[in-house]
Amino acid sequence: MKFEEITQRIDNFKVSEETEDYEISDFFDEIRNTLPKSNSLTESQKERLIKSLFAFLRNQDPEMEENFSFIHFIENIDNPNYEIYNSELIRFNKENGIITATLLLNRHINSLKGTECKDCLALLKSIAENKNHTEYVKEFALDFYKHQTEK
Repeated sequence: MKFEEITQRIDNFKVSEETEDYEISDFFDEIRNTLPKSNSLTESQKERLIKSLFAFLRNQDPEMEENFSFIHFIENIDNPNYEIYNSELIRFNKENGIITATLLLNRHINSLKGTECKDCLALLKSIAENKNHTEYVKEFALDFYKHQTEK
């Protein structure tokens, strides 16, 4: 399958209330297994893929449960430097309040120190305080914020 066909499948994949968790996992496992290894993707392909995956999140219910097939997939596309992923993750979380993106941000914070860590903690706190986000998303972010500031 060609790269553009793969990204088109991601762009067209929609989750409904009837979609089972295993169907989401199976979809992203299949996509991951269809792609060439991430180290053989060009930088523009990595960027396109990461943006497609974040667009997928944006088009779902913000409270959609996190899916670890998706999470492990998106986290490893830009391996080993994560420059594209990290900048897209921060941008996405500034614009959206979504459970999976908040979890990804928390996982990212675990790898940070100094100013970067403080900036991401402030972002996590802003998600928890944003009146435009659902109560569930805000509580989810607040729990991570408390955990990160207490350790």
